[in-house]
Amino acid sequence: MSAGTSSLSEKGQVTIPKEVREQLGLSAGDKVLFQMEGQKVVITKVAGRRLANILEKMGPWPIGSLTFQRKMRKEWRPRSH
Repeated sequence: MSAGTSSLSEKGQVTIPKEVREQLGLSAGDKVLFQMEGQKVVITKVAGRRLANILEKMGPWPIGSLTFQRKMRKEWRPRSH
């Protein structure tokens, strides 16, 4: 089991500790999913996996599936700066 600490920035960002990144095999640009479990946050690597397969276990959803898919596509599009 890997663990580490990080501080929250003014923008609400944290750095995933190196030990955790290595354990998950995370690289720059990889997508991760944050899930709340009580007072804990679970981080799941999404790269190489269908996000729908991960999220379907979390339902039922308060919005329809098509609406949800559109929202996810919009959120996961690469942003141009």
